[in-house]
Amino acid sequence: MLIRWHKGTLAALRPRLTVLACILFLSLTASAQVADNSRRVDTLSLAERISVRTNLVDWALLVPNVGVEFDIRNTNWNRWAVNANFRYRPKTSSTYVRGIVFNIFEATLEGRVYWRERKATATGYLSPHRHWWDKLWSCRNMMPSHPNWVFYRGGYVTYSKYSMLWGGSEGRQGTAYMAGLTWGFVKPFLAFQNGNSVDMEFGISAGVMYNKYDTFTADRENNCYPKTGHVDGKWGPMLRDLHVALVYRFGNYPLQKKYRWRYDVDMEFRERKDSIYNAWLTEREQKYIRDSIYRVVAQEFKMLYDSCVDVRHREQQKAIDEQAPAMVPHYTPKQLAKMRKDSIKQARLDSINAIKKARRDSLAKNDPKLAKKYAEEDAREAKQQAMREKIEKRKEKLKEKSKDAQATIERQRQKREATKKAEEGLTKEEKAAARKAKAQAAQERIARMRARREAAKAKAKEATEEGGAE
Repeated sequence: MLIRWHKGTLAALRPRLTVLACILFLSLTASAQVADNSRRVDTLSLAERISVRTNLVDWALLVPNVGVEFDIRNTNWNRWAVNANFRYRPKTSSTYVRGIVFNIFEATLEGRVYWRERKATATGYLSPHRHWWDKLWSCRNMMPSHPNWVFYRGGYVTYSKYSMLWGGSEGRQGTAYMAGLTWGFVKPFLAFQNGNSVDMEFGISAGVMYNKYDTFTADRENNCYPKTGHVDGKWGPMLRDLHVALVYRFGNYPLQKKYRWRYDVDMEFRERKDSIYNAWLTEREQKYIRDSIYRVVAQEFKMLYDSCVDVRHREQQKAIDEQAPAMVPHYTPKQLAKMRKDSIKQARLDSINAIKKARRDSLAKNDPKLAKKYAEEDAREAKQQAMREKIEKRKEKLKEKSKDAQATIERQRQKREATKKAEEGLTKEEKAAARKAKAQAAQERIARMRARREAAKAKAKEATEEGGAE
């Protein structure tokens, strides 16, 4: 009878053992997880907030189980989560009364808060706790020993239906309601190439239980389980669970990146904000220094080159006054004034560009970064100038094509008008003869085009045959 019981049990557990074998096989393609010390605010996707767990202690007792956990908020500093755990060992059918009965269905709803160890200081915001009741739940240590682990605490409520009988003792079958506290820690274990990861969880859950059940025994002579009594409304302490679990996390966001401290994340944000502000102040100060140098250089250039610029202006005005009327006699005084104004504007731009270039050369001489930056700006300016010249040339070509197209259209229009005038003085017979001659000329053109096409095909065929023969 004992052998038959073992065969039935193994047959019922074969699918669950297959699942365990698949989990162990998947772990062969994984790599070890490493610590992540970065501080940043991340938004988690729905998959990254979900994890699936199974308790190896229950599997060792031949109780299949599974749990699903969901992070309440979608940020990496969120430390609150809820999970639902299920145990189910189905009733196996047999033709005899067994001495051992172990059937159970259990559903647990659990709320958890996760935390990490933090390095405390003698004074300040993270000073160590002094009272023993604070130290029981404290996350502050002068020297954190497990910075990569995540600890948790929380509470649970459980509904359970069970039927148990061990050997010759009295069995129990009934319903239990449990509530209590849970505590434990999670450590990284494996990471897969697709971003998913597996963690190890260790913990304990204990509390109180309200229990009502029937008692029964195994009657092998009559092949039945007779009821022997009933107990209603019994309270008592209960060790509900010991965790040695595998936790499978979805998405490219392993345990090392989750359950951060909001204070640390905010502090990192403030540090980053301060660094941006300090960089802005530094850039502003450097700009003031550059502008002051530019003003000094500009004053020097103005003092040195004003006379030269004035002489150049006068020479350009004289050249315009002398050459423009001879080259284009129909220039008006207004156009000449505009040319003078443009020349003066161009001379000023040239002088300003010279001052800028001297300023840039003086700054870049002592700063390689500025020299590289100015070289890149010159290259971009040259590229943009080349692009502008290319666009101007393309515009000129388009204008010429447009003029040619308009001239062609005008010639065709004149030709049609001439043809129409010529046909107005003809009789019907002459018009018919002209249309016939026009159609015949069109047919001749088509025939010539067809003959040229056939000749080209024959020539290509001969060339192909000669190539194949060679």
